[in-house]
Amino acid sequence: MLFLTEEDVYAALDGLDVYKEAIGVIEEIFRHQATGEAARFKRITLEHPDRPGHLWHNIRILPGMVPGIGAAGVRVYSGHQGSNRSEIICLFDWNDMGMSAVISDYYLHTIRTSAPYGAAVKHLARADARKIGIIGTGRLARGQLRAACAVRDIVQIKAYSRSAENRRKFCEEMEAALGVEAVPVETGREAVEGADIMITSTSGNTIVFEGDWLEPGVLFMSVAPGEIDEETVLRSTRVILAATDQVLYDKPPRKPFPALLESGKFREEDVAAEFCDVVVGKKPGRVRDDDIILYESPGMGIFDVGVANWVYGLAKEKRIGTELFFGEERK
Repeated sequence: MLFLTEEDVYAALDGLDVYKEAIGVIEEIFRHQATGEAARFKRITLEHPDRPGHLWHNIRILPGMVPGIGAAGVRVYSGHQGSNRSEIICLFDWNDMGMSAVISDYYLHTIRTSAPYGAAVKHLARADARKIGIIGTGRLARGQLRAACAVRDIVQIKAYSRSAENRRKFCEEMEAALGVEAVPVETGREAVEGADIMITSTSGNTIVFEGDWLEPGVLFMSVAPGEIDEETVLRSTRVILAATDQVLYDKPPRKPFPALLESGKFREEDVAAEFCDVVVGKKPGRVRDDDIILYESPGMGIFDVGVANWVYGLAKEKRIGTELFFGEERK
């Protein structure tokens, strides 16, 4: 069994066009999902008894199986907010369910979260989409921009977060890393005004985007639960989700969908397509240039399996990591 530390993950991915390759890995997982060859399971949430229902104070277990790539896995993580990140993926061989690897999942999680949105930009944004507006300047926001720029020739990024210093540093870093003009702005509305691709990537559970900000032809992507108001969903002419059941019925709830379902303003049949069906051509994504498309991709164990198996293969090739032996019968 191979143990990959955070540094091992970086070393395995060194020298690669990481986000471009990761998007290819995730597209393959979407193809397996579309054909029914990927088994998704509900996230198991162990709530902290003193903080029931809290978005962060819990332990979560997210499993997935993808026979087509010969792997299964479980992501185990918690809401611990300190520097000692509590996130791992346990990867299993599909043939005998032996444990192949235990992989540190901090950097890798940024890639896994961002790559499905990069795939959405590839398949759902207008052909002439060149400008991005983003609300949020954390690590996932960085990943979102890297993923978008991996599939489109972006010429401008406008970014907003509550801290002027954070958004200044964020834009300096992104401009240097991506070679794209990155402009810090004073409000969320200013960030998304005139953008072809709008992204919210915050810590979640606080509305940072309003539906009347949507413009014809935009691809709008929300990363965390609770970032958008009800009007954002209702004004979108096409709602396309990576996993409809999880987005609509997940726990903790992915707001604002539960309230919309309860009120009858939005129904499950109002979802235009599962994104995996768009990837394989079963259903259309963008129908018209002026479509307002809302896309959301919740955490799915099959994504974790895909990226973990990818990194595991690279680590084996490069002879990176530590072989561990445990659980053998006592001699």
